[in-house]
Amino acid sequence: MAVVETKVKASTAAAAVSGLALFALGRYVFKGSGVPDVVTSWVYVIVPGVLAFGAGWLAKHTSVTVPVAALPASVSVPSSADVTVPPIVVATPVTPVTVGQTPPSAMTVGQTPPAAGA
Repeated sequence: MAVVETKVKASTAAAAVSGLALFALGRYVFKGSGVPDVVTSWVYVIVPGVLAFGAGWLAKHTSVTVPVAALPASVSVPSSADVTVPPIVVATPVTPVTVGQTPPSAMTVGQTPPAAGA
């Protein structure tokens, strides 16, 4: 069964207790005192939310422990001698080609490119 966070428990309890607070406000403060209905309705909406938020804010976080998974006995881990590392491939820089010039890939090694416009 999942553990319910302390903050959730505190907020839930505060929301339930806010019903008692609203009952007391309605019975002793709002009844016959001439408080406008708009104010009364807004108080009934805001008080439970404020109390639940405040209780959740003040409550401590529930610490969560995550169990470390162990490897099954059938798993074998290779040694570093068994691991082959692929070679690192370095790309050659791209040489700019002007119009009419032979691209460097079409030339052989050591050949000089033809003059532009030739």
